[in-house]
Amino acid sequence: MQIGHNIRKVRELKDLTQSYVAQQLNISIAAYSRIERNKTGISLERLQQIATVLGTPAAVILDFSEQDVLSPAASIQALASEIRQLREEIRGGNADGA
Repeated sequence: MQIGHNIRKVRELKDLTQSYVAQQLNISIAAYSRIERNKTGISLERLQQIATVLGTPAAVILDFSEQDVLSPAASIQALASEIRQLREEIRGGNADGA
C-alpha cells in the first residue's frame, strides 16, 4: 500500500508544506519526508495524527481520491460508510457472543 504517496497527495491538495506538517507532528522534516516516500512505516496512531493535521479522515487517506479531499460531502460520506461498517461488525460480534 502506498500510504505515504496518499498522504503527500492530500497534503499537496490542501496546499500545506512538509515543514508545516512535520512541525505539527513534532518530528523533523526529514522524518516526515521518509513517511511520504514510504521509506518508513507508520502506526495507526501516527496516521490518525497526520489525518488530523491534514484535516482529512484517515479513511480518506487510506482510500485516496482527489475528489474526496476536495469535497467535504465526500469526506462525510466516507465517515458515514465507516461508521455503518463498524456498527455492522459490532452487531455481528454481539450475535456471536450471545
